[in-house]
Amino acid sequence: MQETNDIQFHIYIYLPRKPSFYYTEIERQLGLAFKVYQEQIMWDEKFYLLKNTVKVNDDKLVYDKNGFTEFGIKKIASAWKRIDKQEDTRISFTDGSQEDVGLVIHYSAMKQFIPKEEIQSEISFFLTKPKNAKTLEQITNFVTGLAKVFSDNYITIVLRGMFSRSDFMFGNRISCSLIAYIPAPLQAYDFPEAHKLIPINNQEGKQVGTVIVSLDHFPYRENVEDVKTINRLDLRLRELKLLPKTLDL
Repeated sequence: MQETNDIQFHIYIYLPRKPSFYYTEIERQLGLAFKVYQEQIMWDEKFYLLKNTVKVNDDKLVYDKNGFTEFGIKKIASAWKRIDKQEDTRISFTDGSQEDVGLVIHYSAMKQFIPKEEIQSEISFFLTKPKNAKTLEQITNFVTGLAKVFSDNYITIVLRGMFSRSDFMFGNRISCSLIAYIPAPLQAYDFPEAHKLIPINNQEGKQVGTVIVSLDHFPYRENVEDVKTINRLDLRLRELKLLPKTLDL
């Protein structure tokens, strides 16, 4: 297998559970996520409906710097209707890259009936970036930007091939595998192992959450110190009841 200098990032935003919502809520949430991507990764990025290939036609444009297209709103409304009909839905988007692995964004939702009937939903970004310090800074800024607009929700990262979900100490929970957003005010002195903590404040200036950056480099499962650092952070968060199971989000 040819060695690559690229990293595949899978970033998850776990949205709040709700008993019901209108399709405009999906439009609002996706619009916020798309805008942060434009601000932090590529300012003029366009998003297209994804079907069977990342290669797309211009008539499948969903969102650009002017907001959602009529086509995009129609597709989101159609995806929303499937929640009631099928009890789940999934709609995917891409940047239209001609590369084999381009940017892919998924919105998914599913009805849950235990402990009560609610809709569980999430937005996930899949992107490939070079393995360097600039990328680490860019991804940190991206997650921090997402945290500012999704401040009530957990955000976590899976690094495919480097520190995947199977490498988490608690595989069924979120993890500080590289960067995680915790919707709770945390202090650096409680997490001395972490590279840095970034406070997230609300409009009144009150801290409502914290971005935890576990390391100053990309983690490797073969690096014992990396694994120890991430495990200590995850253990501490679990002690504080701030490391939920993904199925509970």
